[in-house]
Amino acid sequence: MDDFWIEHRYTAGNYKLPYHYENTYQIVFLLAGRILYQVGEKAYEVSKGGMIVLNTLESHTIKVLEYPYERYVVQIQPDFFQHEVKYPEVIAIFIKRPASFSHLLTVTEPVWNYLYDIILEMEKEYLTKKKYWEMYVGADLRRMFITIFRECADALSMMKIGAGITVAYNVMNYLNHHFAEDMNVDKIAAALSMNRDYIARVFKEETGYSLMGYVISLRINRAELLLAETEKSVTEIAQECGYSEFTYFSKQFKKYAGMSPSKFRKTISQKRKDVLA
Repeated sequence: MDDFWIEHRYTAGNYKLPYHYENTYQIVFLLAGRILYQVGEKAYEVSKGGMIVLNTLESHTIKVLEYPYERYVVQIQPDFFQHEVKYPEVIAIFIKRPASFSHLLTVTEPVWNYLYDIILEMEKEYLTKKKYWEMYVGADLRRMFITIFRECADALSMMKIGAGITVAYNVMNYLNHHFAEDMNVDKIAAALSMNRDYIARVFKEETGYSLMGYVISLRINRAELLLAETEKSVTEIAQECGYSEFTYFSKQFKKYAGMSPSKFRKTISQKRKDVLA
């Protein structure tokens, strides 16, 4: 996958999206229709002018309430986002998840039109991929998220920004690159030269995940991708995702995905056949 990805979708009817998650930052812009967007235990009714902001691994699904359904979805790799948008206040929208946090943000029509123009620019750059297109997109991302931060200041005011954001982001960045290794809290703390109790507490407070809970989520997410997109054996996938014991991998996968790895692969395959039928 590219560092940046954008997709436009227009659907006149019968659109379904099962619960899923990706290890990217995402923002969904609704252009037409009305949807019920479920993120974990929270549900939002969204119409034109609404934006849904998702961090890595937040499970979500959509129920379309009114057609036609039209939207843009932008996905950004965390490393790319941090490199291009270096402001802690902006990064926080993808990391902090206090109980009062709302994934749904709304702006006035003039601001929405301004953001829509930026989206069209980014789409053009992404599709043509001319020289330095990622730098161009990076500049557009800065404009977009600074605008959102300014216009949604009241909605984001409950997100107190402190040193914990930097800690949480550094931990996420480390785990995103090392989750398949033998991992425990002591190793994470040592790699980042931090106290184990402090790093565990801050990460939980900022993200809602325990350290090892985040590691497991990364591993299962990767396993689901490999099961769906490759022909590797389940044993090979288990090892690639950090599990030396197949039985333990299968048990954890079933706990988080709701079915065995083999059944998950068959289910994905059947769904694709149904779409093509």
